[in-house]
Amino acid sequence: MEVSSNLHKYNEPIRIELRSSSTLDQLWSLLLDTTRKIGQRGYRVCLLKYDEWLVIDYTTSYLLHISKDGKVKARRSYKPTVHNAVLFGSNILATRTTNCLNFYRI
Repeated sequence: MEVSSNLHKYNEPIRIELRSSSTLDQLWSLLLDTTRKIGQRGYRVCLLKYDEWLVIDYTTSYLLHISKDGKVKARRSYKPTVHNAVLFGSNILATRTTNCLNFYRI
């Protein structure tokens, strides 16, 4: 079977959704205003306090702050590109770039 090398050129829209851990019912869904190529590195998410989320868009170097009801609260460019993020306790956000580990009080 031959797979076309053009497959990776097609873009697909990105949608994130939050589901209940007990019923898998969809709580909210958000279509992001970006696309990614098939096979391209995925997005990263980090749970913040107050049931909000940080979405890392690796392709565009943007960080998206998502509210607990699935709305974009803020969209900020961040250089260098963030690879991962994690919240320590309730107010220390750690972000990892290629060469640095940064800590922020939030």
